[in-house]
Amino acid sequence: MSNNKLLLNIFSNWSNLFVSVVVAFIVSPIMVAQLGNETYGIWILIVSLTGYFTVLDFGFNSAIVRFISKYKALEDYISASRIYSSAFVFFTVIAVIVVLFCTIFALFFKEIFHITKFENKYLYIVFLVVGIDLAINLVFNVYLGTLKALSRFYEINMIGISLTILKNITIVVLLYNDYSILAYAVVQLFTTSLKYLLQYLAICKYAPYLTFDLSYVNKDTFKQLYNYSIYSFIIAIATKILFYTDSIVIGSIMDVSQVTFYAIPTTLIQYLEQFVWAIIAVLIPIISAQDALGERTNNSAMYRMGTKYSMLLCTPVFLTLYFVGADFLGLWMGEQYKEPSGQVLQILLIGYFFLIAQLIAHGILKGLSKHKILAILLTIEAVANLGLSVHLGPLWGINGVALGTTIPLLIINIIAVPYFTCKQLKIDYLQYLVSSCFFPVLSLMVFSLGLSYLDITVSSYAGLAGYSLSVLIVFFIYSFFVHFEPEHKKLILSFIRK
Repeated sequence: MSNNKLLLNIFSNWSNLFVSVVVAFIVSPIMVAQLGNETYGIWILIVSLTGYFTVLDFGFNSAIVRFISKYKALEDYISASRIYSSAFVFFTVIAVIVVLFCTIFALFFKEIFHITKFENKYLYIVFLVVGIDLAINLVFNVYLGTLKALSRFYEINMIGISLTILKNITIVVLLYNDYSILAYAVVQLFTTSLKYLLQYLAICKYAPYLTFDLSYVNKDTFKQLYNYSIYSFIIAIATKILFYTDSIVIGSIMDVSQVTFYAIPTTLIQYLEQFVWAIIAVLIPIISAQDALGERTNNSAMYRMGTKYSMLLCTPVFLTLYFVGADFLGLWMGEQYKEPSGQVLQILLIGYFFLIAQLIAHGILKGLSKHKILAILLTIEAVANLGLSVHLGPLWGINGVALGTTIPLLIINIIAVPYFTCKQLKIDYLQYLVSSCFFPVLSLMVFSLGLSYLDITVSSYAGLAGYSLSVLIVFFIYSFFVHFEPEHKKLILSFIRK
């Protein structure tokens, strides 16, 4: 892949993320204000519960990216079509099971969570519509995985940006006309269907050699998908537990409205994670293709550089959110969210900083089909997260749940993930920590001490913008001279001169 196409894919990922952040910034407070804390909390619970069902892709989507990119590099289009066809058959069966399960589970949703605001019939329909949307996502995510394998991230993101804007404009109009969560679910179902139609047309244009044919579906192909995807499946389960457990725990042991106070700061952190993953996702097909062609020598350098630059990229955002994030939440969502949501944000940021630094390890292990150890580590983290959250939640409320998430994040991403990734790449673990992690973390600590000494608060969006821009510029200039590699300095200077 050329550097221009690589940059186009990365910046299109960032553009999609930027639009999502801006839209969420505008729409989230409208949703909370129009729906109220209780109704919004109910919606988060429905999304969290149905979100668990997405693990039923059994990791096949990761396998699609892995093998279609591999066979494309080898120009083995028949094998690529076998993967494509077999995945469709598998997901169609799973989707039918999901719809049946949601049809039954929806009957008990109201009673399980002691919801009194809506009638059982209304909640049943909402849950079922969300379940159908999930089933469609399961079946046609094959298109998404295929486009990723083809490195068509630009097309994915242009479709995503357009539909994000369309969906949220429609939702705002409906909310201001007193529609509730059922309308939200229906709009989401419609835009999901439209998204996959457009992705299908993109595949027809850029990969006409990929065809669905039942004769391509066979036992050997399923076995090939299974051998790779079983560990991706375990990773998906662990990730869903990590992602959704906190909301479920809070909804079970506290008032449902507390889910909203916790969900708002976690949304900000997820955007920070997605910002870095937007780069990693582009690299996975490249890693896989290089592996297929026997070109593995660059992976060690990619891991070292990827860790360091991931830290440097997210540090200005981390500093801004940590020191004035509570002020931002107060401006954005209302004064009542400033203190409780701000404290949760600070706790979670500490753990997620090191998770984000190791996202490159996730991409490398998946690209090399060495993700078994990642599955084991994330499972341990998920179990520890659940146990600590259940234990600490009753003691310290949503702060306790946040702490129960942060502790395993630190242990897994400072010690376990980098150690085993270094082992796979035959890199010295301590040397890796010193060359890639120590100095960026030291710089983070120095800047944190300086900002805590200044003790600045912001009371307007203009003040927030000025604070964020100042941190970004100062840290970038500092990083350019202190942390950037010589060849990257020359590249940036050459770009500036042009």
